[in-house]
Amino acid sequence: MTTKISVETADGRVFESVYAYGVTYRSSVLEHIPGRDLAGHIENVMNMDIRDDDMYLASYQKSGTHWVWEIMNMLRKRSAEYERKVKDSAMLDMLTMEKAEQMNSPRILNCHYPPKLIPKQILKKKIKIVHVQRNPKDVCVSAYHHIASFSPYPGVKTFGDFLPFMLGTNGIDFFYPWCQYVKEWESFSKKHPEQILNLYYEDLKEDPVREIQKINEFLNTGCSAELISQISQACDFSNLQRADTEVKEMDFFKSRGKNPMYRKGEVGDWKNWFTVAQSEQMDAWLQTNMAGSQLSFRYTL
Repeated sequence: MTTKISVETADGRVFESVYAYGVTYRSSVLEHIPGRDLAGHIENVMNMDIRDDDMYLASYQKSGTHWVWEIMNMLRKRSAEYERKVKDSAMLDMLTMEKAEQMNSPRILNCHYPPKLIPKQILKKKIKIVHVQRNPKDVCVSAYHHIASFSPYPGVKTFGDFLPFMLGTNGIDFFYPWCQYVKEWESFSKKHPEQILNLYYEDLKEDPVREIQKINEFLNTGCSAELISQISQACDFSNLQRADTEVKEMDFFKSRGKNPMYRKGEVGDWKNWFTVAQSEQMDAWLQTNMAGSQLSFRYTL
């Protein structure tokens, strides 16, 4: 069941959101969700038909999904040519089941949902999952800029205004509690180690050839070292930005101007936005909420 949430902050700002199965969206996002029914759509995704040759890309929002999706497509096609369709054309979060069914095989499906909400047949059919994760400070900064440029929260004018949504201190989370999300995938990985490849955004940035080779081996795509080097170059951030303008078919974001999915793509940009006090606040939040986790995130390279 989809629940509507209305929260008023101490300074009088009112935030309207919708919530289902732990997932939270701003009310305005409902217009992009099939049937304008968050709970119903999540249930449709969980129960959708999965093909034997599907591949699945999982990540928290703003963690490198576009980047890795493009890499996976190139590996699948054994070509460093860009996919003309945008990643959103295969994003289950806002894709109708009819459109998913119309996609040509093999599909590279992508989704931001936590593991408990992924299609059930992925487990049954042992579909391979590539999961990419990124340090939460850079995720937070990227999320702030995405919100600011695409669909602003009322009254959120500064990074300091947005930070409480990442920390959940306003009573509303940005999408899904980040710590809970990564810990749930960590638990999933321990139970199904043969089915999932966990990548770190920072590792991919540091040595893309090495990490692309990991994906190549995991997916058994059989690409040569030379092609992997070409894919690494094609998927450099500046080249992906160019391809988004020159190659990709028109999509929702292009119809509104510059695509907010590509901003800097850097590791450590959080230092330009967090104050010392804000950084310490997030550190304390992580210490409390990541207790028991063996995950280790890098914040600089």
